[in-house]
Amino acid sequence: MKKAILLGATYSKWLNIEKSLDELALLLNSIDIDPVMSFWQVLRAPLPSYLGTGKLNEIARYIKMYEADGVVTDDELNSVQRTNLEKILKVEVLDRTQVILKNFSRSATTQEGKIEVELATLEYDLSHLIRSKDMSRLGGGIGTVGPGESKLEMDRRTIKRKISLLKAEIEKISRDKMTKKSKRISSIISKVSIVGYTNAGKSMLLKSLSGFEIKSEDRLFTTLDPITRKVWIGENLYALFSDTVGFISKLPTQLVKAFKSTLDEIKDADLILLVIDGSDDDFEKKMQVSIDTISEIGAKNIPILKVINKIDICDSNRLSTLSREYPDATFVSALKRLYLDELLSKIREELTKHYIHLETEFDASQWQRIIGMEGIRIMNFNSSDGKVHAELKINPVILPKITEVQNVV
Repeated sequence: MKKAILLGATYSKWLNIEKSLDELALLLNSIDIDPVMSFWQVLRAPLPSYLGTGKLNEIARYIKMYEADGVVTDDELNSVQRTNLEKILKVEVLDRTQVILKNFSRSATTQEGKIEVELATLEYDLSHLIRSKDMSRLGGGIGTVGPGESKLEMDRRTIKRKISLLKAEIEKISRDKMTKKSKRISSIISKVSIVGYTNAGKSMLLKSLSGFEIKSEDRLFTTLDPITRKVWIGENLYALFSDTVGFISKLPTQLVKAFKSTLDEIKDADLILLVIDGSDDDFEKKMQVSIDTISEIGAKNIPILKVINKIDICDSNRLSTLSREYPDATFVSALKRLYLDELLSKIREELTKHYIHLETEFDASQWQRIIGMEGIRIMNFNSSDGKVHAELKINPVILPKITEVQNVV
């Protein structure tokens, strides 16, 4: 498919279907499909042809006019709807879920990411094969096997076998990751997950905070596989920051399940940075989608810092409004590196709020050992007479190590 006409259905005239179709157009652009026109219809209930037949006959004329070779729906289709659309419009039909999967496939670079995309695709195919089972029986009459059913059952067995193999591979990768994580946990270094709606500027934020070159483009789903970097957050502290796949509305549950291993990076975090594009007119909806997704993957109990990004392209009135509505948020421009120090300060406070406050004294050699240890925040210090007087905040786990250092003569 190279040129597509977009179709949308809504069951409430108050819902902004145009914005959802605009997002679908961006998803298509990301996989090199040109969206040439959009149609949508307000309906009382879902139809077996997705849209009304009169509307579809009108769309068929525009398909010829624009020389489109396909249509893309803004909702996931069942097999009956797909069959009817193909019959009436006589072009290839894709739905939103398939487009998201194609975007994921384009962005996957690691073995784990590629397996997760393949698994999600097979789960999608299986669910639609199951839905088409009743249709395959129609041709054989009552009490007989339909002409397509034996092939359907064979396809189901093949797909289920592939799904089992892929799940076993993902399980093995997960076990290997858990082994690595158990070693990493012993280092006491905190973990921060950068999450948010796709194209909110998460990768650019990690790039600006870490100083590492990270792929960042003005297109959806640039990041699929988690990217982790060690970042200096000040006062002798480092943290591991991970950039994960962007969230998006109408993301089917099967996709969330297939990407469990990737999304577990978020569940393992000590802190979540929820990045929101402050310049986006759909700001509130996209923030809510992100919050709902965090809850859906089982990470709602992890502390969240809201980060309103792209303030360099917001006018003063918009910034004033957002500041009043979200007084607890941190306003930054990852691209221009504006107010990142303020963000790091809030991250530092959040990650060390359970640390123990300690004022003590070390000799010079002991002090050198202290500043090389993870889990110690140096609030203040001064030296005199070969001694260092320090005010520290210490992760409780390493308190015995501090005593051990002080006992070294």
